[in-house]
Amino acid sequence: MSKTIKCELSIASLDKAIKEIEKYLDSINDKLRQMTELLIQDGVTVANASLSSTVGDSTQGSIGFGINGSGDIVSATIYLSGKDALFIEFGAGIAYNTGAGHPKAAELGYGPGTYPSKHPPNRGINPGYWYYRENGELVRSIGTSASMPIYNASETIRNNAIMRAVEVFRS
Repeated sequence: MSKTIKCELSIASLDKAIKEIEKYLDSINDKLRQMTELLIQDGVTVANASLSSTVGDSTQGSIGFGINGSGDIVSATIYLSGKDALFIEFGAGIAYNTGAGHPKAAELGYGPGTYPSKHPPNRGINPGYWYYRENGELVRSIGTSASMPIYNASETIRNNAIMRAVEVFRS
């Protein structure tokens, strides 16, 4: 997306060139917002697909997003909310988390065996399940798979950024 602006050395011509430059800057900001919206759509689609693939006891979560464009800065956020958000993102229990876990779990201090604290004894009472109390009742849990909706969304956005920039700025 290139633009050539020609002007003469007169006040009227320079004023016209300044208005063209301002219009061009506005179009760049519009394209940045359009690119951000496309990337957020990509991320939300992947996050919702990951959320719907969650298996286990903890499945109560929802994906949300927000786009803020003020001035020259456009920002966006995708988030997972709900009482089970951390369990859905990082996994819980050992039944569904015997293989590779969330790539950021160790760095962030989350993952199977870290709830309610990071230190032992946080192992299931019996292989494959564990118990906890909810409203005074003993509940048997098989855990929750680490479906990683936010991680997967961020990877998709990162992988699609150049493609989306080319798509938007070539038009």
